[in-house]
Amino acid sequence: MVQLAKSLEVMHDLDVNHYGGIELDDLLQEGRLAILEAAVSYDVNSDTKFSTYASTVMRNTMRDLCRKAASSFERQLADNGIPQVFLNDNPVDGDGVPECEKVQDGRIRDPAGDEAVQIVMVQKLYNRLKALPVREKKVIIRRYGIGEPEPLTVPEAAAYFHLSDKLLLNIEKHALKILKAGMNDGEIV
Repeated sequence: MVQLAKSLEVMHDLDVNHYGGIELDDLLQEGRLAILEAAVSYDVNSDTKFSTYASTVMRNTMRDLCRKAASSFERQLADNGIPQVFLNDNPVDGDGVPECEKVQDGRIRDPAGDEAVQIVMVQKLYNRLKALPVREKKVIIRRYGIGEPEPLTVPEAAAYFHLSDKLLLNIEKHALKILKAGMNDGEIV
């Protein structure tokens, strides 16, 4: 963290708010000189308009200046201890393991978002549960312990409702199928 603060302080001293370390007035002056150069070297008999020719010469001259300044700016950064990072670099972690070789789950943790999704899904499940037929709703509530102290096993739930295990499982299966379809219906709540 201290290194980052030091790097930012040094970069501020290097005047990074200008065009690659070039003052705007200097960049504009280079463009003006390029227009004069274009006027001298323009071929009147060519099919190209002067404005097209001059803008190309001006743009190329200004880009060359920026390229030269960028290399001196990079030297200033290096002299001040700020490391350069390139797109083809392969950064390593503290243990020397390249970042590209690590297996990542590709998911950015968002606790607030996860909690919001969970709240919406619980509300959606509750709304779908209310829409079930009474018998199926009671079986799901007792079997999974929704609002109850503990969920019941299949034999306990079957005994409670005076049903066979097979019939209880068929009712549960049908109710879960309805709930699952309702959870994936594309509606928010």
